[in-house]
Amino acid sequence: MGFFARLGRLIRGFFSLFIGGLEEKNPKAMLEDLKNQLNAAKVRYNTTTANIIAREKVAAAKLKSAEKELEECRRLIQEAKRQNDRELALQLLIQEEHLEAAYNTALEAYNSIKAEADHARQEFENFQAEMFQKMSQIEQLKVQADLADLKKEMNTLRSNFATESGAGRINEGLKQAEELIQSKLAKEEAIAELGKNSIDSRMRSLKTSAAKSRAEEKLRALFGDEPAQTEEEGRVVKERTQN
Repeated sequence: MGFFARLGRLIRGFFSLFIGGLEEKNPKAMLEDLKNQLNAAKVRYNTTTANIIAREKVAAAKLKSAEKELEECRRLIQEAKRQNDRELALQLLIQEEHLEAAYNTALEAYNSIKAEADHARQEFENFQAEMFQKMSQIEQLKVQADLADLKKEMNTLRSNFATESGAGRINEGLKQAEELIQSKLAKEEAIAELGKNSIDSRMRSLKTSAAKSRAEEKLRALFGDEPAQTEEEGRVVKERTQN
């Protein structure tokens, strides 16, 4: 089993252990720790993948160099043939065999490391997709953990409020306040009622009525109205009219 497969299985198993133990410990702290573990795994994936790709590039450069040397040797062989230099051609043919063997070795090494690099790229893509899913699940669980904390706080407040020191104390305070207010209102109403029946109050009422009567007489005189009849005068006039 390759490094990436082992690391992937390790992370999946690690995540399962965390999810299974959420109810036993602080879930938010565990989720944050798991998030850090996944980020650390991502760094390892990045580093390992980069190293494998770097090896692929080195192998590709060696293969290209070996191919170039082999092609140059074969060009020289043709040149020696053109010049009819058999001794030089012989030496070049011997060198060609060594260069061809070196090229085949470089090609085999490149194909091997390329296959490993392609596999590493695919594994890295799979890990990124899985990590994105796990990170999304972590964020969802953190939201649920926050909601659980809020519900717990609400239940605590509700429980505290339902006690004698909570709602009972508030109800008792409201009752006392209501009694004080009613007592104060009754006292003020009694004072007002006594004020209405007092001599001073009656005297003020009489003076107000007399002042109003004088003002009405001045108003009639101002506008030339006929003097108002007294009650007795009105009765006499009425009797005369009837007779």
